[in-house]
Amino acid sequence: MFRLLGARRLEQCFLTGNHPHRMLSTTKRSAPAISKVLVANRGEIACRVMRTCRRLGIPTVALYSETGDGPTALHAQMADEAYPIGIGPSPMESYLRASEVLEIAERSGAKAIHPGYGFLSENASFAELVKASPANIAFVGPPADAILAMGSKSHSKALMIDAGVPTTPGYHGSNQDPDYLKHEAVTNIGFPLLIKATMGGGGKGMRLVLNEHEFLPSLESCKRESIAAFGDDNVILERFLIKPRHIEVQVVADQHGNVLHLHERDCSLQRRHQKIIEEAPASDLPKEMLEKMGDMAKRAAQAVGYVSAGTVEFLLDPVSQEFYFCEMNTRLQVEHPVTELITGIDLVEWQLRIAAGEVLPITDQADVPRMGHAMEARIYAENPARDFLPATGTVWHHEPPAESNTGINVDSGVRVDTGIKKGDEIGVHYDPMISKLIVYGSDRDDAIQKLVTSLKHYQIAGVPTNIPFLIKCAQHSAFQTAGGINTGFLDDHAEDVRVDSSDPVAHETALTRAIAAFCVLLHTEKRIGVDGNLHITQKRLGTPWSNLMGSWRMGGDKARFMRTLILADEVDPDNGKIECLSNPDGSFEISVRSRVAEMECSGDGDETIIDSYTISGTLSTNNCLNVVINGTKRLSCTAVIYEDELSDAPKLFVNMWVKNHLKESGVVYAWSMALQHPLLVNRSHETPSQVGSGSVKAPMPGKITKVHVVEGQKVLKSDILIVMEAMKMEHTIRAPSGGTVVSLFSLPGEIVKDGDILVLVEDAKASTSTVLKDETIVA
Repeated sequence: MFRLLGARRLEQCFLTGNHPHRMLSTTKRSAPAISKVLVANRGEIACRVMRTCRRLGIPTVALYSETGDGPTALHAQMADEAYPIGIGPSPMESYLRASEVLEIAERSGAKAIHPGYGFLSENASFAELVKASPANIAFVGPPADAILAMGSKSHSKALMIDAGVPTTPGYHGSNQDPDYLKHEAVTNIGFPLLIKATMGGGGKGMRLVLNEHEFLPSLESCKRESIAAFGDDNVILERFLIKPRHIEVQVVADQHGNVLHLHERDCSLQRRHQKIIEEAPASDLPKEMLEKMGDMAKRAAQAVGYVSAGTVEFLLDPVSQEFYFCEMNTRLQVEHPVTELITGIDLVEWQLRIAAGEVLPITDQADVPRMGHAMEARIYAENPARDFLPATGTVWHHEPPAESNTGINVDSGVRVDTGIKKGDEIGVHYDPMISKLIVYGSDRDDAIQKLVTSLKHYQIAGVPTNIPFLIKCAQHSAFQTAGGINTGFLDDHAEDVRVDSSDPVAHETALTRAIAAFCVLLHTEKRIGVDGNLHITQKRLGTPWSNLMGSWRMGGDKARFMRTLILADEVDPDNGKIECLSNPDGSFEISVRSRVAEMECSGDGDETIIDSYTISGTLSTNNCLNVVINGTKRLSCTAVIYEDELSDAPKLFVNMWVKNHLKESGVVYAWSMALQHPLLVNRSHETPSQVGSGSVKAPMPGKITKVHVVEGQKVLKSDILIVMEAMKMEHTIRAPSGGTVVSLFSLPGEIVKDGDILVLVEDAKASTSTVLKDETIVA
């Protein structure tokens, strides 16, 4: 039974090498009395719920947007049944259609609906709708009254004050007049302060205001975003604590009055209120404080009659060491896996058992296990070098460091939860999270080491990701210090963890380009599938015409073949040109040209540096590249290649992940390169450009929500031109330089594609650039 997972028993399992999750899978307990579960969600969380249902032998029903995810989506394929929903790809046109979700549940014979997180998970009206169904369908979540009580930040604050739970000072009243709110801010609260949507969550509908001048514009932006996201533009004001720690407590409660907390999580590492890396338990906090937090979290749940799994969030003031109630999320959290790993408890299973009317498997707080340390990193399709701009595109390679959606790998201590597979499209209609990488270690240091190693071995190609940024964060000395992280980490260490695509060309860059070029040569010459010794294979074949002999043909040096590879987006022909000369043994002499700016060289003008290498090796059919560099250094890596053959400017993309590091040669853990396709004709010069000298383009596909300028208007550099929404984010597009608005090419409500011209500003010096400010990111 679950009581076998008490702290002493869990410690014994750990010390003997038996991870608690290996025990959990063999625990003898009948499945909850639920015959079929409809998962009213998509992507990673839908797959996560289905994994537990599959283990318990409960059939599942999936929903999919026909014009969005489609029936081939991973969550749709993972379910026992899948039904299309809605009339379009956006959430409002599909997954948020509450009546249709319930109709499908009734039609499919589902006896419970699990909402996951986001979408309908904190929709009290939907919970009531499910409860009223004549089909007797259970809502896997709290009662509607609890959702309503905690969904309103103003109401929840009042309830917490009555319950004796400490709250942050601020204004939580009903008067929403902008001038009155400004008066409260200036007179009674002070700056800095936070404006929060009363119905908001996950960082959406939240603005940090530093001074009185910023208040009204921030209030307008927050209200506009809140009405669009939650259908309610009411806000509260709260004193902004300077660099607090964000500590949250996992609670569970059944229908019989039992309430437990499953310990705390530290979610202090954030960017714009969006969690980046979460961990459990919180480190370097007094036991007495953690016990008090746990008691306050249970008190908060009891105050609203809470049932199911939920999370109570606190902010810990680093100066006073006092903590304050922030909010309660009445659903499963994105970061719930770290709690599962330190307790051995499957939270989704407990949710199902609670929904089925069972008593909590553990009812004594002292029996809740707490062992080891776990961390979770959220992997997003976004470009850290472009201010974390969300990315769209096709994921043409996806190989995580552990098998996806199977739970913890008890040998490596790595778990990957994802909703995508190779070939899937990252679109504009949903948030850009690709997966969650979760690790478990014996202690915090062990977990950090596993996190960094797993991130470096995470293989994904087709879209940029935040993995380089996550690695820099996890390797930072402040993060590696117990208790060293607060919500101001990125303010204090922005330069340390910044990912910059414009780093100067260095020797190791030349080497990685040379290795990638060698891989491309093997690919284009179809020298793939040789796993053994190339020299022995050549002798066995005994002919210079074999494709394994490479580009060399009989005739001595005159017969040596030269191929020139050119970087796809390089304007300067001498910067990044790669010249490859074949050798009789199948190797290549590869020379990489790079420019060094005048200030970096001693002569007049820019200097061209040429780095040369002799590289030999093999490329197997399972993407394993083994090379020898200059006859001495060996390198093994995974190499994948994608050919874009249909565009006017055909490209060839190569991505590599190193298996054995050559630190002394400067080889990094992973790199990528885009080349002009060496075998196809570039016809891009035949298409006339329509981009003007002051064109401001859409940085990604999205919807125009507001146009701030008119034709003929004069603007200054960084003036707001357009606001657009994409991937649950609101983006502010600003003028790259001063000038006059000559033409507008978009109107509010229009859908634009990546690269579409939005505004033409005469005399704008940055020809196609935009200045972006990401307002919020939703969890």
